[in-house]
Amino acid sequence: MIYKHRTKPRLLSGLLALEKRLSPTHEKYDYIKSELYKIRAGYGGEQEYDRYMKEVRTDYPHAILHDLSLQHEGVHFQIDSLFITPDTIIISEVKNIADKIFIKANPTQFMKQLPDGSRLLFRSPIAEVERKIQFLEQWLASRNIVVTVKGLIVFAYNNEMFIEEKPSMKVITAYEAPTYFRSLTPQNESLESRDIAEIAKTLARGHTEYNPFPITARYKIGERDIRGGVFCSECEIPTIMRWSELRWYCSVCGVREIGSHQSAVIDWFMLMSSPLTNRKFCEFTGITSRHTAKRMLARSDIQKQGKGRGSRYTSLT
Repeated sequence: MIYKHRTKPRLLSGLLALEKRLSPTHEKYDYIKSELYKIRAGYGGEQEYDRYMKEVRTDYPHAILHDLSLQHEGVHFQIDSLFITPDTIIISEVKNIADKIFIKANPTQFMKQLPDGSRLLFRSPIAEVERKIQFLEQWLASRNIVVTVKGLIVFAYNNEMFIEEKPSMKVITAYEAPTYFRSLTPQNESLESRDIAEIAKTLARGHTEYNPFPITARYKIGERDIRGGVFCSECEIPTIMRWSELRWYCSVCGVREIGSHQSAVIDWFMLMSSPLTNRKFCEFTGITSRHTAKRMLARSDIQKQGKGRGSRYTSLT
């Protein structure tokens, strides 16, 4: 049973907004594009894994949780996927790498083969999982939950893998996941079905959504470099709309909409560290009437603080 599903990463949403509002000539534009590609690819790989995990059927009770973000003694750690059996908790680290993979041990090395035939070493996912195992064991122990925690490395797609030396942790592809979990035979069934369910619920309650906002502060980009405007939802190339006759109007595709500014408000809270005010909303969206801006903000899913010119707006999420 799946106790927690995966959701779109906030960082991905923030980077999409940043790419749209950052000039292609900005010194960090190419870096932001590469970050966006990496996060989007990682999320795509995790979704591929989740698709196969829906096929898991076992003779023993189990629980599945995707995308857990936990905290222990001030340390945040993120788990791609977690599988609970009657005797073990298995952390899955999902990797989205399309190249040929070469794996060696002593010392552990993971390499991918580039188009020119050369090999590039990348950070060992085993080391990443071992760190997460340590923190999860401590997190569980602090709640009087004692259970063995193991790791699993999963490549999202059917990579051509060459295991030159057997690593210390199991390595599979997402396609193999249903068969792998079905083949497990719990030896010491210390956890009954209700215990597994309770641990899964405890983990789900402990999840704290990672908040990467404001994105400009994260990537050290000046707020003055962020392009304002309300963008058309229909045009593939970002096109700025204008407010006319009680509607947002796109001069390119001709669409007329009422609530297009809502996405601009969302972008503001993802990108900016400064508080949103009526004046800044006007500057950001191109609205010329502060009374119109006030009505728009009042209908938005945000919270107002203060009165008059001292009013500030904060996000509810």
